[in-house]
Amino acid sequence: MSAQTQVFTLPSQGWESVGDVTVPWSKRQVMVASAGEGVLAHIPKKRSRPGDLVTAMAYGDVELEFSYLLATGTEATLYLHDVYPITLADSRGTTTPTARSNGGTPGYPPRQQVGRAPGLWQRLRIQFQAPKFDSAGNKIAPARLLRAALNGVTIHEDVQLEPTANTTEKAKAPVRFTANQGPIALKDVNINALSERPSARQNSPDPISVNAQVNTTLRSFMDVPGGPRVVHAISTGHPEQVHYTYDLDHGSLFQVWRGGFLDATPMWHERGNGTSRVLGSPIHFGAPSLLIGKLATLNDTWPMDTVGTGYKPNGYKLDGQDLPTFRYRIYDDQVEDAIRPLTNGEGFTRTLTVSGNPEGLYLRLAAAPIIIDQGNGIFMIGDKAWYLKLEDVGKGKPIVREQQNGKELLVPVLPTIRYSIIF
Repeated sequence: MSAQTQVFTLPSQGWESVGDVTVPWSKRQVMVASAGEGVLAHIPKKRSRPGDLVTAMAYGDVELEFSYLLATGTEATLYLHDVYPITLADSRGTTTPTARSNGGTPGYPPRQQVGRAPGLWQRLRIQFQAPKFDSAGNKIAPARLLRAALNGVTIHEDVQLEPTANTTEKAKAPVRFTANQGPIALKDVNINALSERPSARQNSPDPISVNAQVNTTLRSFMDVPGGPRVVHAISTGHPEQVHYTYDLDHGSLFQVWRGGFLDATPMWHERGNGTSRVLGSPIHFGAPSLLIGKLATLNDTWPMDTVGTGYKPNGYKLDGQDLPTFRYRIYDDQVEDAIRPLTNGEGFTRTLTVSGNPEGLYLRLAAAPIIIDQGNGIFMIGDKAWYLKLEDVGKGKPIVREQQNGKELLVPVLPTIRYSIIF
C-alpha cells in the first residue's frame, strides 16, 4: 500500500491507485492510467457516479499540499475541513479569474490565473485555520484560509471562509475531494498540522508592478533560479496573460509564465539593482543557451556558449502590434525569431526564419530529464510540465537523443520552422 492510499479512506467508488496517468493530446478530455501505485485517479465510467475521496483522519489547523492533473473540461472540488470549497478546474483562456476559476473559493477569485493546461501537473499548497469554539460549542472565530499558493504563486491570503449550505462546522474534520465532472489525478499529497502561521510582510516597499494590459516590452536584468544573472534580458507581456523572457546574448527563450507580468520593485525602488521579477508562475528552460547549433554528428555535445559560432545579436524590431521579432547572426546565417501568444492563451507559437546555408545546423527545442513523443508532432516535456507541438518543420524529422544530463529534442534547421509551447 502506497503512502498516498494511506492518507485516504479507501476503497472509494470511482477512484483507483495507479502508477501514472496521461492525457493524450488527440483526446484531451480522456485520461489513460498505467499500472502501479503512487497516483490516485478518478477516470469516469459510464453509469457510475464517483464517491468522494476522504482523508482517514480529521484535522484542526492544517497545512495541505498536493499535485493534481486535469483533463479538458474537468471540474472538481477540494473541501477544506469537509465544508469549505476550493475549485480545481480547467480554466484555460480565462484572463480575469472568477470564484469558479481554478483555485477559486466562494466570494474570492484567485489573485491570478496561473493554472496549467490539461494533462500537466499542478501544485497547490494551503495553510488553513479551523474555526474555534468555546466550551459550550459556540463559534468564537471563523475558519480562515491563511494562504494558498498555486504553482508557486500566492492566490489567496487571510480569507474568511464560509461553509457550504446545510453543513455543520467543526473544530476538527477531514479533507474531502469531489469529482464533479471529468477525470482528475492526485499525487504527492502531504497533510500536516499547521505548525507556523504565515508571517506578514514587514519593512518591505510597496511593490512596483508592471501590468501587460497591452503588449509590453521591458528590458532589465533577470536572475535564473540556480543559474546566472541575465544582463540583456527582454521580457514581453501580453493581455492574454502569458509572458516570456528572452536573452539577447544567446538568442534564448529561457522562461515563460502565466499570470501577472513583472515586479519591477528591485529595479526602480530607490537606487535599484536593475533586476525585475516574474509575478506569475514560470516554467524555466534552464540557463540560457543557444537555440541553433552546428553538429558534425548526432553524438556531438550541444554548444552551450557562443564561442566559435559567430553569434552577433542585432536587437529586435516591433511590428504594428508592438510585438518584437528578435534578430541575430550565427554561423554566417541571419535569424529572425518571432514569439507570439496563442489566441486561446494556452502558450506561444514561435517562428524562426533562417536566411543562408542551414546545412549541418540543428535547433535544440527542449532539454529535460524526460521527453515523451506522443505522436503527430506532440512532445511532453519533463514530468508533464509543458507541451511542445511541431507546427511546421517541413521534412525535418525530430530527434530525441540521450545526453549525460537527460534528453534533448532536436530538429534540422530549415528556412522556416514553427512550433508551439503550451503550458
